Amino acid sequence: MRDQPQLSDRESRLCELIEYYGWEIGHRAQYATPWFYEDDPRARRYEDALGVSNLEYQILHMYSLFNRMDPERPDFYWIYDNILDRLQALGGPEKVSVLDFGTGLGQIGLSLCAAGYRTVMSDRIEGFLDFIRWRAEHFRLEPVLDEATTDYSFFDTGDDDHDYGLVVEWSAFEHVHDVIPALERITGGLVPGGVFVTTTFKKDWTPELIEHYRRDSQDDDIADQYFSPDVDQWIDERFDVVSSPRSLAKLLIRKG
Repeated sequence: MRDQPQLSDRESRLCELIEYYGWEIGHRAQYATPWFYEDDPRARRYEDALGVSNLEYQILHMYSLFNRMDPERPDFYWIYDNILDRLQALGGPEKVSVLDFGTGLGQIGLSLCAAGYRTVMSDRIEGFLDFIRWRAEHFRLEPVLDEATTDYSFFDTGDDDHDYGLVVEWSAFEHVHDVIPALERITGGLVPGGVFVTTTFKKDWTPELIEHYRRDSQDDDIADQYFSPDVDQWIDERFDVVSSPRSLAKLLIRKG
């Protein structure tokens, strides 16, 4: 999904940001490369020096640097075909829907929408959803956009009157306060054999990853939930775990 196929992937995305924001803001994406923890005082200083708001910086940074379908990254690219095969086995677009939870700028959700699936894309940040809406209109796609109104609002797939074959959370749970209630709501509508793609749970934790997640969460109570045996038990009762050798995600397959 590239606006400028004659350009490299990143060059195209830099041009897309100029089209979205205009030259004055969009051309600054090439300098929106540093990543800061939220408690790092350099973050606000850098945004001020660059002349952008925090939301603008997040979008410029994420969209210019990260392509979830980049084969050079241990990303969604490496499980995409597997996911489509599993969805097809569940009946395809006529039978199952998709939820992209914490969708961010929507690259994963829009790729599934382009494959023909009814795709719900949910996020807490309205500005992210505005950007997704712009991208979707460009490609004539019609995702279902869901804005979470509070930190405790989670899209309920079990109350949506649709069967779900896939739920994706890609680095979304670092800021979720009530993990098990959130998991219950977003995966409640998964059919047997449905897939919950996660980059947070059943992870191969290292001391470095633990430290990163704790600092990124900015809340020890949130971080403690990742390592809780209660969460692992909840998942083990409902899902089988499949690892991908090239992707950092785990595929949790809903038991029958």
